[in-house]
Amino acid sequence: MTTQLKLPAPTRDVEQGQRDLAEYGLCVHEGFVEGEQLKALRERLVEQAELECEYGVGLLSSQSRGAGTWYGRPEPGAMPGWQGIPALYNKGRVFIDYLKHPLFAAYNQQLFRGASWHLSAMTGLIVRRGAEPMVVHVDQQFMPWTEVPTYLNCMLCLTEFEEVMGATRVVPKSHLGGYPKQAYSAERGAHNPEPIGTVAVEAPAGSVIFFESRTWHQSGISTSDKTRLSLTTLWQQHWVKPMDNIALNLQREVHAGLSADELKLLGFCAEPSGRIEAATPDAFQNTNRKTPYVPELRRDSAARPVALDGMGDRKNRDDDARAMGLKAN
Repeated sequence: MTTQLKLPAPTRDVEQGQRDLAEYGLCVHEGFVEGEQLKALRERLVEQAELECEYGVGLLSSQSRGAGTWYGRPEPGAMPGWQGIPALYNKGRVFIDYLKHPLFAAYNQQLFRGASWHLSAMTGLIVRRGAEPMVVHVDQQFMPWTEVPTYLNCMLCLTEFEEVMGATRVVPKSHLGGYPKQAYSAERGAHNPEPIGTVAVEAPAGSVIFFESRTWHQSGISTSDKTRLSLTTLWQQHWVKPMDNIALNLQREVHAGLSADELKLLGFCAEPSGRIEAATPDAFQNTNRKTPYVPELRRDSAARPVALDGMGDRKNRDDDARAMGLKAN
């Protein structure tokens, strides 16, 4: 794809960031997180990553998730170039608090043109010397090009991002039409059959690199002894299947400590295609629609349904009706 590889200037103004996102398919919002919050996010991510490796459950690769990754313990003195720390919403209250940053709503509402949205995935990334580049791709590669993007990728720089550290590389304005060509071979794996020019997005710690799901991008090559840390928050329109199956992934002790607004950010809200039916008598429920637990019922069986708290009240019926575009009676 031929395009001028010019990046928008970093900004601290959300309206300028929204304009850049619309024009370039990306923007860099500086100072998104600062001070003690940035320090707490970084320290919690590093501690979690180290312990996952020590316990033999680290998500490791030379490149990225989906490219020869494995769960395990790194060889002594041979830490792979890439580590993912998935499902961060289960791994510390500091990550839930970060999801509530008010500027997420501003960017999501503008990009998705007012459609409802919620979390799709939340993953920490650690990139070290030797990390290999990904194939150039878009985050909605599995579906036809759409007029409105389906995801918004928000990459928080927990350390500085420099080109030599394998900083994310993009093709500015590539979101305006078409996807990058890809091929697969046993020798090379997934690859781009034709050369594609990309540019590294460099940014200071505390910045968020926003890029929407039609923007061409890849991870870069790390030739630096400095470790790159980031926290990727992927938001989506409500009708898309999330990258993480959060309704099943969310641990019960975490769920028990979340407010209705926090659960809504994680997708526990009944949209026309987002129902959660009760699989057990103590099943997770949507914030705006309670469903009974209803097993197979037979005349000669002791199985019985269970009406859950809040089910059937007027507010829930009104919310259901609005979600379906109907007027409650």
